[in-house]
Amino acid sequence: MLVSKNLVKVVSIAVASMSLMGVGASVSQAASFTAPKLGVAETMPTDPAIKKGDKIFVTVKDTKNQKVNVLDAQGHKTSQKVSMGSIYTVKDVKKAAGKKIVKINKSQWLNIKDVVKD
Repeated sequence: MLVSKNLVKVVSIAVASMSLMGVGASVSQAASFTAPKLGVAETMPTDPAIKKGDKIFVTVKDTKNQKVNVLDAQGHKTSQKVSMGSIYTVKDVKKAAGKKIVKINKSQWLNIKDVVKD
């Protein structure tokens, strides 16, 4: 019985040391591995200092709803919508209701976050 206990101890110590050596080897291998350099992701500028007379392009963040709400001069939503991909010439830019908005025609305004400079 004493021999079997010693045998179990020896086997368990051998298994434990082998597993630690395997972990140490994989850690040192991971430490020496260099990841490939990835390019910088392109992000769409949402506020590139749009001014009167600039061409703007309507963008949509939600892919299911391909329309953007039209605002009034006070910055409140109206029932009208503008489709993604539309190109307009900016008539005016102002800040209303805490948002920067751009005028696209005599009564329609868009949130500046929904457009990019073309």
